[in-house]
Amino acid sequence: MSVTGWDDTESYTLRGAGPQGSGDEVVRAGGSSLLTRVILMIVGCTLLVGLIAMGVSSVLVGRQQREALTHRATLVGTLQASAMGQAVWEFDTRAVEAMIRGLLAEDAAVRSVKVWAASGGRGGHGEPLVALERPAGRAELTTVERQIVMSGGNGERTMVGLLRMTYSLEEAESATMTALAPMAGLVFFSLLAVIGMISILLNRLVLAPLARLTRSAGAIAAGDYRVRLRNTRADEIGQLTVAFNHMAETVHDYTERLEQRVAERTEELRQSNDQLAVVNRQVMDSIQYASLLQSAILPDEREMARHLDGVCVLWRPRDVVGGDFHIFRELEDGRFLIGVADCSGHGVPGAFMTMTVSAVLDHVLSETPDSDPATILGGLNRMVRAALARGRDNPRFDNGLDIGLCLVRPDKGDLLFAGGRIGLHIIDSSADGTVSEVKGDAQSLGYRRSDSGHRFTTHRVELAPGRSFYLTTDGFLDQAGGTRGFGFGNRRFTAMLLEHDAIPMTERRAAFAQALADHQGERAQRDDITLVGFTVSPAVAPAATPVLAAASAPDASSSHPVHP
Repeated sequence: MSVTGWDDTESYTLRGAGPQGSGDEVVRAGGSSLLTRVILMIVGCTLLVGLIAMGVSSVLVGRQQREALTHRATLVGTLQASAMGQAVWEFDTRAVEAMIRGLLAEDAAVRSVKVWAASGGRGGHGEPLVALERPAGRAELTTVERQIVMSGGNGERTMVGLLRMTYSLEEAESATMTALAPMAGLVFFSLLAVIGMISILLNRLVLAPLARLTRSAGAIAAGDYRVRLRNTRADEIGQLTVAFNHMAETVHDYTERLEQRVAERTEELRQSNDQLAVVNRQVMDSIQYASLLQSAILPDEREMARHLDGVCVLWRPRDVVGGDFHIFRELEDGRFLIGVADCSGHGVPGAFMTMTVSAVLDHVLSETPDSDPATILGGLNRMVRAALARGRDNPRFDNGLDIGLCLVRPDKGDLLFAGGRIGLHIIDSSADGTVSEVKGDAQSLGYRRSDSGHRFTTHRVELAPGRSFYLTTDGFLDQAGGTRGFGFGNRRFTAMLLEHDAIPMTERRAAFAQALADHQGERAQRDDITLVGFTVSPAVAPAATPVLAAASAPDASSSHPVHP
């Protein structure tokens, strides 16, 4: 039969539960330390109560013993005074002294006895008739005085002397300690029994259940959510156990549902990831193939090198494919077109734009094979706008391009340049490394805001030995880098061209790429990048003309004026 009502003292685990936590994995209950603290508190309180009880008992028993000893001294003094009457009357000092010595021998508490005779004015105020003393010691003393009287024949009582007796209370103190010793032992063993009973009951009623609750909480914290506690109590511990079991059940149910949901979501994510992997592989395969298609429309650098003294091409799309491309078209009489174009968008949309613009450019060239660059750009602007007109209803759909295009005429010793927001950079080594830029028109092609009737300007530039030409999209100039994230910029671009002007053109691509990488650092590429540089010699000796001059419409085929 259980004393506490806690019949099943151990926690149990539902079937299928994992192993109970043990060792460092389970939070161990601090029941022993709590029991120690409780026992120390009980011992301290009990000792304090015992000391107070012993003090009170000591005072009461000591007072009782002193009163008993004082009463005895009074009786002894009375008897002695009665016995000494005749001897004191007769001044028989020997008899009185014998009586006193007998009293000292019989009663160890007596410390001194003095007897005075009443006659001669010596009733206790003069020299005593007999006086005997022994060492008083350190104990408290009490004095008893009795008149020595003698009865006459007619019954009359006459005072014949005075007896003064000093008693030591040491015997009372000793008797007090002797009387308290059994009481102290009883109190001590009673305290031990009380402490033991209280400790056992406290441990069974409070500490052991709390320790089991703590171990069970540690098991739940370790991941075993099936642990439960049996309970047959209706007190606070029982209520706490019921609350704990309810909490454990709630956590268990929630965990099972959560694990099931996690498993379902994990499976869904796995399937989604598999599908995404398949789709991503398909998309990447398509993009890689699109890259091959885009590369197919780009001119072969070896073909370009057969018509140029030197050429370098840096084509770096931001993604696998991009919206930049460079142009090279061979014409009659050794003439050719060379240029760069920056279409709107990046990635796949930009690549579609490059395909569209390349096809439109081929169509324009087939319609006007002998036109100057300005006429070509005008036709390209109109046809791109027409090709993209069906999407104009969507306000978010607005696409076009920037372009710089050169018609190189070695037979005439010059080139004609026209640009839409892209300029032509010229490095003239024969003129002490001067740099000039022929700016294109501030007009993009194909956009909704582009003027379909805009007449682009043609610029004529002489071909001369030591002269290099560069066309670049804004991706190179706008690339962020450096400590503050500024763009590469025109000034740094011009300095880069001058710095590497002395090396062969075929080696400049690597030098330009390194200069861009040094500036870019760890920053991401922001835009598609295309740079084309070339040198070409005239087929005839050039006349003494300036680098940049106004030209009339070439071969009288241009329908608009040509501006310097």
